[in-house]
Amino acid sequence: MTLVYSHLSASVDGYISGRGARAGLGLGDGFRIFDWLSDRSAPNRAVAEYGGTRTGAVVSGRNTYEHADRWGGDSMQHGAPLFVVSRDPIPDAAPGQTVVTDGLESAIEQAVAVASESGKDVKLAAGAITTQALRLGLVDEIMISLVPVLLGGGIPFFSDLPAAIELDCTSVVANQGVTHLTYRVIR
Repeated sequence: MTLVYSHLSASVDGYISGRGARAGLGLGDGFRIFDWLSDRSAPNRAVAEYGGTRTGAVVSGRNTYEHADRWGGDSMQHGAPLFVVSRDPIPDAAPGQTVVTDGLESAIEQAVAVASESGKDVKLAAGAITTQALRLGLVDEIMISLVPVLLGGGIPFFSDLPAAIELDCTSVVANQGVTHLTYRVIR
């Protein structure tokens, strides 16, 4: 069964990017939360490789897409098809990047169809997209790579959920400079 999951790095105060995030500056002053990706110790390498091997499609919002400089024409999972949710068409999107203008549900439905062909999962690659998908009851799992830094501002992982959402912790991988947490969304 294809799962829909979100895996983002976050500061202890819950930000997934720092202040000033925009095209050309990526995550603003929040790059510290991704330092663990360049630490090739066994726990971090295993978490990064697991994300890469399990992902059969990625769903991103337009802002994240632009802040990440359109992932250089690829996707964040190196070859996994990318579905970008946007109100407006993006005529110069690269091959393998599908722009979805009829909403998040449609983007996730398309991504699930593609990912399920290879028995893989769908990754949600943005905080706003994850929040919207949680509101719609479409998220199965949340992974947070929690970094011991307080950014004090920026883009939050979650915002404006209509009610509490219960989670079941299924994995904790502690390492120097990051703790990787995995939660199953209880429905």
